Amino acid sequence: PWLQSLDKPCRLLLHALASGPSGTLAALRMLQRVEALEGPGQAFPWQSLTAALCAQEPALEGPEGALAVRHPRLLLLPVVCQRNLFSLLLVVQAAIPEGCLSRLLQATEQCSHPDAWMRMLGDLLRQGLMREGHSPAPVPMSAACQQQLGRRGAAADAVPQGGKRKKVSEESLESDEEREGRSPLLEEAAFDPPGTQEHGDTAGVEEEVPVETSGGRSTQSPAGTALESAPQDAAEELRETSQAELAAEVQSFLQHSALSIPPELHILNKCSPSQLEGLCSFLQLSTCPEQLLGRFCSWLLALTPDLSYTSAAVLAEQLFLRRVLSLARPPSRHLMAALASFCSKYSQPFCRVLLAAVMREPGEGAEQTKLVCELVEECLEPDSVILVLSQVLEVPLSEKLLPVVQAVLGRQEVIPPELFDLLVLTLCRHAPAFAMSQNYAKLVMAVLTTYQSQVTPGHRSCLAAALDHSKAALRKSLQAVL
Repeated sequence: PWLQSLDKPCRLLLHALASGPSGTLAALRMLQRVEALEGPGQAFPWQSLTAALCAQEPALEGPEGALAVRHPRLLLLPVVCQRNLFSLLLVVQAAIPEGCLSRLLQATEQCSHPDAWMRMLGDLLRQGLMREGHSPAPVPMSAACQQQLGRRGAAADAVPQGGKRKKVSEESLESDEEREGRSPLLEEAAFDPPGTQEHGDTAGVEEEVPVETSGGRSTQSPAGTALESAPQDAAEELRETSQAELAAEVQSFLQHSALSIPPELHILNKCSPSQLEGLCSFLQLSTCPEQLLGRFCSWLLALTPDLSYTSAAVLAEQLFLRRVLSLARPPSRHLMAALASFCSKYSQPFCRVLLAAVMREPGEGAEQTKLVCELVEECLEPDSVILVLSQVLEVPLSEKLLPVVQAVLGRQEVIPPELFDLLVLTLCRHAPAFAMSQNYAKLVMAVLTTYQSQVTPGHRSCLAAALDHSKAALRKSLQAVL
C-alpha cells in the first residue's frame, strides 16, 4: 500500500530495480527518460524516495513469525531490488542530494543478517562519501560509456550461439538463514505491475535490449524477445505468489488455535496510532473473514495491559467501520458476537468512532440503525449509552435517529439534567418536521412517562406547544399525559 503513495517517478524506479539482474541498467535508463521528459534541471525526487524507504513498516521476523514494527521499508524489499538500488547509487552518487545516502546506509545497518553484496556496496558508498570533501566530484558517465555498459549488460544476459544459456543466480548469495528470517509477507504487493494509466511510462523502462551477432549488426533474436518478456512474467508470478502467501499467512495467524493470546499481539501496546494503522492494514483486519473476528476480539479482551483509548479507537475503525457502513442485510452472528465482545471492554472508543460515523452517514441506513439500537439495548455500558444520546443530539435530528433515541430511553439510565434539557429542546425545535411521524410521537411519550420525575413545568409547556404541530395518532394520548 505504501508504494501507491509514492510519486510516479519513484514507483517506476522501484519497478525497474525489481525487474531482475539487469534492473540497475533499466533504472538508469528510466532516470534518463525522466530528465528528458521533465527537462534539464528537473531532478529526480530522491528525498521523497529516501523518506519512503527509511520509514518504518510492520513485518514478521524470525522462524516463528513474530510481529515487529521497527523495520525500514528498504529492508523489506526483495534482495535483488536492494542490490540494484545500491548499484545505481554508486553510478549516480554525484546527483543525489546530501543526506539521502547517509540515511539509506543507516537503514541497512538495522539488518540483523546483512547480505554480502549489500555490505560490499555499502562500504563503497561510504568510501565515496568520505572522499567527497577531499576530491572533486566524479564526472557522470558519457553517452558512449553508458552505451558500452548497455551492450555489456545485454551480452551478459544473452544466450551464446550454439550453447546453453549461463545461469547466474544472484539469489545464491543469500544464505538459508537469511531466507528463514525473511517472511514472504515482507515481499508482498509492493511490486505489483502499475495500472493502465502508467503503461506508457513503463513501456519506456522495458525497451529492447540489442544482441550483438557475429556480423557486427544489432538484431533482435528470439532469445532477446524472451528476455524482454521475462521481467514482466517474473513480476506477474511474484505478485500472484506473494498475494497467495500473504493471504495464507494472515489467515493462519488469525486461526491461531491456542487458548492463550498469540505473543505477537503484545506489540499492540507498543504501537503509535500510525504504526497500529499500518499493522492493521498488514494483517488485513478490515477484510478478514467474519468468523475470525470473534476470536481476535477475545484476544483483545485478554490482552494486558489494556489498550489505550487511542489504540482501541483505531482498532474499532479498522475492524468494524467498513463492515458496518456496507451492511445491506442483517449482520451475521459472527459479526454481532465480535461487536458485543469489543463493546464489553472498549465501548467508549467504539461509540466515538463507529456509532458517530453511522449517525453522520447520509441516507436511511436501515440496517445500520437496527444494529445501533441492538447494541444500545444489549451491549453498551450505562456511561456509553449516555454518550450515544449526546452524539445523537450533536447532529440534526432525523427519522433514522429517532429509534436510536428511543432505544437509549428504553435503557432508563440516569440522564444528566443538562443533557435532558437539550433533549427536550431538540424535540421541540424539530416538531414541525415530524408532524406526521409516529416514531416522534412515541419518543415524546417515552420522555413524559419514563422520565416523568425529570420533566419540569417548563418542559411540559414546551412539549405541549410542539404537539400543536403533530398530526400523529398518539396526539390525543400525549395531550392527556401533559
